Amino acid sequence: MDVYEAILSRRSIRRFQQKSISLELLKKFINVARLAPSAANLQPLEYFVVTEKNLRDKVFETLSWAAYIKPKWAPIKEERPTAYIIILVRDTNNKWYSRDASLASENIVLAAEEEGIGSCIMCKIDRGKLQEVLNISKDMIVDSVIALGYKAEKPVIEDFEDSVKYWRDKNEVLHVPKRKLEDILHVNKF
Repeated sequence: MDVYEAILSRRSIRRFQQKSISLELLKKFINVARLAPSAANLQPLEYFVVTEKNLRDKVFETLSWAAYIKPKWAPIKEERPTAYIIILVRDTNNKWYSRDASLASENIVLAAEEEGIGSCIMCKIDRGKLQEVLNISKDMIVDSVIALGYKAEKPVIEDFEDSVKYWRDKNEVLHVPKRKLEDILHVNKF
């Protein structure tokens, strides 16, 4: 899969098969994250990988899932992620760390997509509880959590009409509105 195809096919996945991801692949994802651009090359990020089931359950309890779907929704136990990568920030004085974390996240999810692994970047987190259950130093910032697993769903892109809210249809297929290229592209004039 080339990069363009990976970008076109990647969607946020919230239902996963219960098949383990090898540590070798997870290290590959961290490797591409560490090579992402970094403002002033300060490299403030570190990564915490969670694969052990009891710890995964504890991480899961700190996350909020699919806010647009009502009533409140989260994957059932048999569809939860099989791994998490938590992006941590060591240099809390670096005002550009969120840009670095975003670039690293994108590298992770694209590398995962190439391997057929679904991902969901999550920022609505009970950070205090997560730091406590994983014993993460208080001098670190939890930026985000990337949920990973082999895909158990295939979301569909819809043309944006009047709302950005994604939804599930009667067959539980996730529909995700996206703005059309011609509606957002300006060439040489606005």
